[in-house]
Amino acid sequence: MFRFQDAEAVLIRTNRYFERFMPVLTPSGVIIGLLFSSIFIPLRPMVTWLFAFLTFVNGMGVSIKDFGTVVRRPKPILLFMLLSYIAIPGITAIASYAFFSESPSIILGFVLLYSIPTAVAACVWSGMYDGNGALSLTLLIIGTLLAPISTPLTVKLLGAGDIAIDTNGMMLSLLEMVVIPSVIGMAVNFLSKGKCTKHVSPSLKPFTKIALLFVIVINTSQIASYIIDNAAIDYLSPFAMALIFTILGFGLSYAVSRLFHLTREDSVSVVFASGMRNISAAMVIAISFFPPEAVIPVISGIVFQQSAAAISSHFLFGIRPKNDIRFYTERRAIHEECQ
Repeated sequence: MFRFQDAEAVLIRTNRYFERFMPVLTPSGVIIGLLFSSIFIPLRPMVTWLFAFLTFVNGMGVSIKDFGTVVRRPKPILLFMLLSYIAIPGITAIASYAFFSESPSIILGFVLLYSIPTAVAACVWSGMYDGNGALSLTLLIIGTLLAPISTPLTVKLLGAGDIAIDTNGMMLSLLEMVVIPSVIGMAVNFLSKGKCTKHVSPSLKPFTKIALLFVIVINTSQIASYIIDNAAIDYLSPFAMALIFTILGFGLSYAVSRLFHLTREDSVSVVFASGMRNISAAMVIAISFFPPEAVIPVISGIVFQQSAAAISSHFLFGIRPKNDIRFYTERRAIHEECQ
């Protein structure tokens, strides 16, 4: 006889394995999209729905009570906003203008990459290093809700001035993909009195990893011919700079969190929330509204962000905590509940 508890335990365990392979999962999506572009190009209409599913599931994991508790302690939130909306995009823009002054599309791609909202993966990494879970989710939701205004505004202010930017289209796209599904997910969780947080959202997590992979594959396929036809040694510079910018983002976030004496838990959450970006959303926006060359920094971000997170977290927070023990404890608890 089918039992939901057994299926739930399997899905949670599967999600753990997927999380372990995140540094490989996202670059693999780029490679698959490049090699098999003809198969995935017709699937572009699915991207918005897949991304909406991602943010809907994430929204279901947010507790209104936890959100309110964190908001009453605003210092980590203010530091996150300082880093995410001013410091990191500003430094990235200055460096991009210095190194790529003759490539306005590359500059635009970097500005977009570091003005897009926080990545869902930031919560995953924060959890692995025992960050403040409620704070991580709160920062994710704040970044998500502000995205339709903050991202177009930042791109407009810092992007190359001679490229036309459809800010209204960007706002509408971010609303459809990120904000509305997140709000609906939070509402469903509230109406279910938190049951979604305990059961439904964790069970859907492995499917979000699959959806993320498909988003990357489909989006990469759309510009595969341009990348392959125009592949040149010049693209090594944007790839190298993306890695440097990402590591510097983690380092700057850590330095600021230490300067303002955040607790270790809050510091972990702020560092990952500020340093990791929703690159899949940036890719959708870049392909929809920007010149093809602007996608190069975004793809480089997909290739390096997870690896940069692993390297940076090791140096900033030490050896990864024994979460495997916590995992087996959780699995045993689920098993006992199923009996």
